[in-house]
Amino acid sequence: MAAIGQIRKHYGILVVIIGLALLAFVLGDLFKSTNRRQQNDVAVVNGEKITYQDFANLAEQNIENQKRNTGSISNDDAFNVRNQTLEQMIREIIMNEEFSALGLTVTSAELVDQFLGDEPNQYVAQSFQDANGKFDREAVRNFINNFDQYSPEMQASWLDFENAIMQDRLNTKYESLLKHGFYMPKKLADRYNENKNAKKSAEVYAVRYTTIPDSTVVVTEQDNRKYYEQYKNKYQADETRAIDYIVFDVKPSKADYEAAKNYVESVKEGLAQTSNVANFVAYNSDMPYDSSWKLTNALPVELEDVVANNEVGFVYGPYESNGAYNVARIMDKANRSDSLMASHVLIAYQGALRSSATRTKEQANALADSLYKTIKKSGKIEGIVSFSDDPSAKTNNGDLGWFLDGAMVPTFNEFVQNNKVGTVGVVESPFGFHIVKVTNRNEAKPMARVAVITHEITASSETDQMVFADVNKFVTENKTAEQFNAAIEAQGLNKRTFPSLKKYTNRITGINNPREIVRWAFKDDVKVGDMSNVFELENMYVVAVLTKITPEGVISYDDMIERYAYQIKKVKKGEMLAEKAKSYGTDYQKMIDELKGEKTTIDNISFDGRSFGNFGVEDKVIGSTLGMKEGVYSAPIEGGNALVVVKVTKNAPAGPTDYASILREKKSNFNNQILNGSAYSALRDNAEIENNGILFF
Repeated sequence: MAAIGQIRKHYGILVVIIGLALLAFVLGDLFKSTNRRQQNDVAVVNGEKITYQDFANLAEQNIENQKRNTGSISNDDAFNVRNQTLEQMIREIIMNEEFSALGLTVTSAELVDQFLGDEPNQYVAQSFQDANGKFDREAVRNFINNFDQYSPEMQASWLDFENAIMQDRLNTKYESLLKHGFYMPKKLADRYNENKNAKKSAEVYAVRYTTIPDSTVVVTEQDNRKYYEQYKNKYQADETRAIDYIVFDVKPSKADYEAAKNYVESVKEGLAQTSNVANFVAYNSDMPYDSSWKLTNALPVELEDVVANNEVGFVYGPYESNGAYNVARIMDKANRSDSLMASHVLIAYQGALRSSATRTKEQANALADSLYKTIKKSGKIEGIVSFSDDPSAKTNNGDLGWFLDGAMVPTFNEFVQNNKVGTVGVVESPFGFHIVKVTNRNEAKPMARVAVITHEITASSETDQMVFADVNKFVTENKTAEQFNAAIEAQGLNKRTFPSLKKYTNRITGINNPREIVRWAFKDDVKVGDMSNVFELENMYVVAVLTKITPEGVISYDDMIERYAYQIKKVKKGEMLAEKAKSYGTDYQKMIDELKGEKTTIDNISFDGRSFGNFGVEDKVIGSTLGMKEGVYSAPIEGGNALVVVKVTKNAPAGPTDYASILREKKSNFNNQILNGSAYSALRDNAEIENNGILFF
């Protein structure tokens, strides 16, 4: 609470407005964890533990914050928040160690300045704003002494906020320190200038690998081994698991369909007879009552002809649509405009919705009537816009533009819908009194209001039990991978494969929330060939077999050959063409004529570019070309996409080094790397991190 005390000492009072994204995220169903999990550490960073409780608390803050911002949060979003939360905690430990090693601190005076200085922290400025969106220092000063009156939760949130501001300040200092460490010797600038600006032009004889059909290329075991040994260190592999699995979907049975149909049949008469349709639908339907007007040709296809050919009050159904049985009552029919336009002046009063006005309702009514009489003859509403209590009137002169039928409150909407263009009138709404002018309306079309009772077709508990019995029988009778595969084939089941599960995979084909399966696959005691127990997931049961474990590190030989077979074949084609090229000696024209090659000229070849004309990325060819003298033919070069012979035809020197320009460019790049987190990435790579997050989410 250092900042609070210091701010009080120097300035007096502060409003605590907490809503900042820095405050933390959160998880909903995280707490399905076991007591064993609670006793473990979620991560250990350079010997410092991140406990389950600390992680869970911050995670909880974080999801709740996102829920407040977005209104809801999906399983995928919650999972991502958990990952972000853990990474946030890991980062804070690593960076605080670095700050301490460098002697970086934030003094009390500095922290006070972050809140009340001439240039407050950006997050403080965003949290304390006046009506014009500007930083309100007076609000800070006027409310600080009320801090002790806030709830413990609010005080805790403030301390989190204070810590976030301090961390932000430390990060700023750290970035500034790194930026001031930039240095580029002149020799490096000269080298950069040479690589970027020295250009060569070349005469090129090339035979693309695509001239050799894949079917004619035989890749041997020796070829594969040679490629693997040469390139294996280039390809690093994450730790992965492969599984085979089957999904037993819990789908509604014929009896479930019949039950849903019978339900809507049972409420059909009630829907026809009720005088309070809204309440009847709300009580009996899985979907809320929708009283809006809709174009008849925009109604569900099942209702379009029904509404067109029947009178108001007609009840239709049951009918099946979108996984539900429905029954519908025609509430109203009319020719209406689906898009409207109007201008208005709002006269609000004390107690009206969203009103800050002090006038009484009677005074507002009188003022609205007076203004209406003023413009009744002219029809020009613009002259009274200054009286409007609608804030938008200051920018739009009262013009609401086009809006959909039903978008405005009913009294306002119906006035615009039912009066001619140019009509001016007074309409009362929960917001106050509106002087309204109808300014436009599209052509009226057949529309209707329809009340619908919907009952979703879902699997009953009896259906679920039947599926579970089948799954349990399958697992009981098939204990090994061999039995698993044999049973799938015998029963005609659909076996699915996921070849590369990672620890934080959150989506498996056909399964939206597979984390329980992933955690099982990565258990230390689960071996290749092991079959899982039954996973009970949303509307499905899943059984899996672990088929492969790929440790972290250098890619395995088998994976290399499988993933890069096309690349190995290209290398083989290069070797084949190089062998053929020997017979042509230096007659490169004959070589390309007989091998279906091409001759071209490529200009502006430099180290700064990786593309070699229209041959694509050809680092090896470019490097060889730039090392050649003018007028000399190269030997055939086995490039990435073609066998190439090059003769340099022109050298264009780089010219003198513009040291100042290069310095600005490189300094800008250096600063951008810092801002993009390159320094932290390097620190994280060198940190000792034991990440057990997979056990917790």
